[in-house]
Amino acid sequence: MNLQQLEYFKVIAETKTITAASNKLSISQPALSKAISKLEEELGVCLFEREGRNIKITNYGEVFLKYAETALDDIARGIEKIEEMKHQTNLDIAIAATNCIGVTYVPFLISEFLNQHGYAKFNYNISSVEELCMDLKNGKIHVAFLDQKVDRERYPKLESILVKKEEYVLIVSKNHVLANKEEVSLSELKEEYFIAYDDKKCHEKVLVKELFGYVPKVSVQPSEITMLAGLVAAGAGVSVVLNTPMINTNKISIVKIKEDIGYKEIYIAWNKEAMLPENSSEFKDYVTRLGTVYNK
Repeated sequence: MNLQQLEYFKVIAETKTITAASNKLSISQPALSKAISKLEEELGVCLFEREGRNIKITNYGEVFLKYAETALDDIARGIEKIEEMKHQTNLDIAIAATNCIGVTYVPFLISEFLNQHGYAKFNYNISSVEELCMDLKNGKIHVAFLDQKVDRERYPKLESILVKKEEYVLIVSKNHVLANKEEVSLSELKEEYFIAYDDKKCHEKVLVKELFGYVPKVSVQPSEITMLAGLVAAGAGVSVVLNTPMINTNKISIVKIKEDIGYKEIYIAWNKEAMLPENSSEFKDYVTRLGTVYNK
């Protein structure tokens, strides 16, 4: 069985005559009939039966037609995808990241790469860890940034390495009593109201009783992490966040935390069996070189 036979079968089912089908397919009637006979022989059933000058599709044929059409449609979409990939420029770099990392770390990484390597076009998305791994596996993205190692048992084709450890700091408004302090203990924050982004993957390490010795009081839980800094600057509360260049120190003060509350680990992941476009490969190598210090 081959795709040509499936195409012949589909056209005959549509035209309901061998003559019309052979004209549409630009093939002789004997050759067309022979191809269908071989297909029926392989399947062990009759796909068509004579009905006067026309032919009628059988019950077997009706069932098989649905699968044949699906197969042909899938192949057509696959060809379109290949053509699309062939015409993509090597400047396109398809990346994605988890939410917390995607708005704090990756934007500056992209900026630094562009400053050092000149123009490149980035296609950039935010997704969950599961979606990132599936997209890498299926070739929808070239590299991904996440806050955990890839599960190699589930995704044996994917590779991931640690590239950054971001420390957590306290941020307060410029008018806050702690704004001029260089360092603060968690015990000093017992009466403070916290603003915590409503995403456990970002804040589960910091806003927990085990670290503070008490349950922090949360005043606001914004649905978008980009809203957090504005709320802190307005004096709606304080927050524990990653210490990244994203923090606008014109409106917010950064205060170090005395206790060791750990770091946010950032990993880059890619499909080790995929051939990356030139710029995507260069970007991956650039990021992995930055992470060399964490992987010695």
